[in-house]
Amino acid sequence: MAYVVLARKYRPGSFAEVVGQEEVKRTLQGALEADRVGHAYLFAGPRGTGKTTTARIFAKALNCEQGPGPEPCNACARCKAADSGAEADLVEIDGASNNGVEHVRSLRDQAAYAPMEARTKIYLVDEVHMLSKSAFNALLKTLEEPPPHVKFLFATTEPHRVLDTILSRCQVLKLTPLSEERITARLDEVFAAEGVEAEDGVTRELARRARGGMRDALSLADQVLARASRPTLADLSALDNGGSRLAAQVLGAAARADKAAVLGLLPADEGREGEVLADLLDHLRAAVVAGLCGPNAPQLASHAATPEEREALAELARRIGQARAELWLTDLLQARERMRLLPAHGRVILEAALLEMARDEQGVGVADLIQRLESLEQRWGGAPAPRAPQPAAPSAPAGAPAREVPAPPPAGGGAVPAPARPPEAAPGAARPQASSAGAPGAAVAQAAVAERPVREAQGKEEVAGQVSAPASAPPRVRTNSAQDAWEGFLSTVAERSESTRDLLAKRGRLLGLDEGTATVQLRGLSDAERGQLFDTRNRRRLEQALATALGRPLRLELQDASQAQAGAEDAFTQKVASRFGARIEE
Repeated sequence: MAYVVLARKYRPGSFAEVVGQEEVKRTLQGALEADRVGHAYLFAGPRGTGKTTTARIFAKALNCEQGPGPEPCNACARCKAADSGAEADLVEIDGASNNGVEHVRSLRDQAAYAPMEARTKIYLVDEVHMLSKSAFNALLKTLEEPPPHVKFLFATTEPHRVLDTILSRCQVLKLTPLSEERITARLDEVFAAEGVEAEDGVTRELARRARGGMRDALSLADQVLARASRPTLADLSALDNGGSRLAAQVLGAAARADKAAVLGLLPADEGREGEVLADLLDHLRAAVVAGLCGPNAPQLASHAATPEEREALAELARRIGQARAELWLTDLLQARERMRLLPAHGRVILEAALLEMARDEQGVGVADLIQRLESLEQRWGGAPAPRAPQPAAPSAPAGAPAREVPAPPPAGGGAVPAPARPPEAAPGAARPQASSAGAPGAAVAQAAVAERPVREAQGKEEVAGQVSAPASAPPRVRTNSAQDAWEGFLSTVAERSESTRDLLAKRGRLLGLDEGTATVQLRGLSDAERGQLFDTRNRRRLEQALATALGRPLRLELQDASQAQAGAEDAFTQKVASRFGARIEE
């Protein structure tokens, strides 16, 4: 007698023998018991999870002479005919080879005839997603309102390729991958029935490599039994690529940045790169889950069966680092996509991905990078150089009142007393002008600003979005004129960007300084100019320039006059009108 492979020999013949899929079995058995069987069912799930087998058991239960009931008897003529493939009223169709509209028309014509011997005529279409669009459309009317003696059972691994109009006419049952524990238990039963004595751990390793498919597990068992009647883990290693142990070793070497060990652990013969990559992805994913959710997470049930294996995964996650492991997942997924596009270069793609993973300093966190970038921005944006001797103040023009230089801030960090107002110039006297012979960017302050207390910026962090001025730099503006304040601000901006300074001088004007906020109104901006000035980084640099000029933290508020409402030119005008009880007239 010809040898029958294990997947066929031990195919379940009843719902009780189906491994897993409790929800699907409960739904079908409930429909049989309550006599609420629908006219169309779609079984969807990965390969080897029991879609076609479950559909056949359901068909047997529908036509069983002792039923219909929750289980077929497997003893009547109808059940035996279904098992042997001789049931005329159970029509199995391969959707891949019968995918044309003419095949569906033939099926539709035959469905009108009553069953020959069974209670129900059943059409079981496997790989239904392979039907063409025209074939699906030809099936729509019959599928929606079939004759009362007809049932449709569809099976597919790709339900997303089935038309929505077909899905809406079916009851969709989703089968899920099986856990390693269930597959291992089933393999132990099969080995016991076959009289096979396997080394401890063989069935668990076969279950792991099956990746949730019972048929794949039995096929691998057939393959290993052909090599040795008493299979061992060494036989599995010779048969395959080493499985999860090899993946753990490669990932551990990459975590140590040992590139030579990473390449040395890969199988010498080519052609196994896809399997190695799949093992690496599976093992790394399990390590990420163990690191985030702990070694007892239920998501690890399909990968690690023993507590020791789960602890090993958690330890691997700690050695790699969580952020680094997540980046590695992305690298391996990208390598898998490249392998699909360039299958002839799979070895090079895998080695390149592993060498990239094994580089040093892969674990720099995002927060650390942001901190480094902000530090660079502060330096580029005008952090003070080593303090140089201050040049002597230029002499005032003839007839101009002498300006009083404010004293440096006290060491204790207290408020600086406001400098006295300069005496009013006599009528006809020359107006004092800001000299350009002093430090770059001379000028920026207003009389109202000078009267408010100034807090020392040394040792202070940025609070509420304000930029602190360097503690070692004195205020660059020593006059009381708002015009001088604006010119000094522009001069400080020019030290960083001449184009920004020209744009501000052309389009902007300083409205005022109030409660730690400098308000600048802008008019006639183009889209490009608006994007330049309102950029977050540019605004921060402008605030740094303002803080450097004034010697204290300030928040810069930019107002686009073209977007302001009529009668509300800016917040400063509104605040003045509110304080003095005035109204704004057009």
